[in-house]
Amino acid sequence: MELSGSYTFDAPQARVWTVLTDPETLRRCLPGCQKFVQQEDGSYAVTMSIGIAAVKGTYTGIVHLLNERPPDGYTLKVGARGAAGFVDGVGDFTLAPEAAQTRVSYVGQAQVGGKIASVGQRLIQAGAQMIAGQFFKALAKEVARPEP
Repeated sequence: MELSGSYTFDAPQARVWTVLTDPETLRRCLPGCQKFVQQEDGSYAVTMSIGIAAVKGTYTGIVHLLNERPPDGYTLKVGARGAAGFVDGVGDFTLAPEAAQTRVSYVGQAQVGGKIASVGQRLIQAGAQMIAGQFFKALAKEVARPEP
């Protein structure tokens, strides 16, 4: 399944990069995220509760930020498992300045299996787009907060 989209933030690129790569901010912004903890190898241990259609579950896994190019982008690799199945994905995030704003674009691939795959690709894709929308709206609030 392919996923793609973009979101424009009312902030400079350096600010968006800082917020988009902060583990505590990501934990707060990812819908259903219970844990987002950096590991010794630089990856992040993640626990999330997610529901698509009637299939809901808790997933645990690992997130890697790869090919970091501050403040222009990175590759995100995710692998998570739960009672309802699995999710594996990889995607590229690109940040680009647009006047006083920053556009974040993403494109990636995800594979799902188990019970969650039974709801059908169309519902999964719609659910993933909804989760991405919630994430970017929450992230916009974080970007707008005064810097510490």
